[in-house]
Amino acid sequence: MAKKKKTASGSQSFDLSSKLKNIQTLVLTKRPKEAIAYQYMLFTMICAMKYHEAKHPSQSIRDFAMTMVRNHSLNPANVYPFVQEVEQVIYGGRQPDDEIYQRILERFGKVFQEIVGKQLPKL
Repeated sequence: MAKKKKTASGSQSFDLSSKLKNIQTLVLTKRPKEAIAYQYMLFTMICAMKYHEAKHPSQSIRDFAMTMVRNHSLNPANVYPFVQEVEQVIYGGRQPDDEIYQRILERFGKVFQEIVGKQLPKL
């Protein structure tokens, strides 16, 4: 697991660019399912950093997303489609093809932009 850095304010941060490179590496090594799961993990990490609310181990993927929408006013039109696709890939038992991966990446980009305030770098 990557080291977390302390910022001047004492809160923890992480190297976002290295996390995004990990997604790229997973795609390049033909592991799209893992890349999608990593996108969700990155979503939870970004939410924890910005909103100081971490995903609890007992929370499902959907429960955490609903908490973010309810407590932090994230746009459900961005968050829910992303989360539904992630659930289908993780629990569906089938490897996603390139079309599915690209669709999920696009949805992750919308969520990323809403939370971070800038566009997701090209992956």
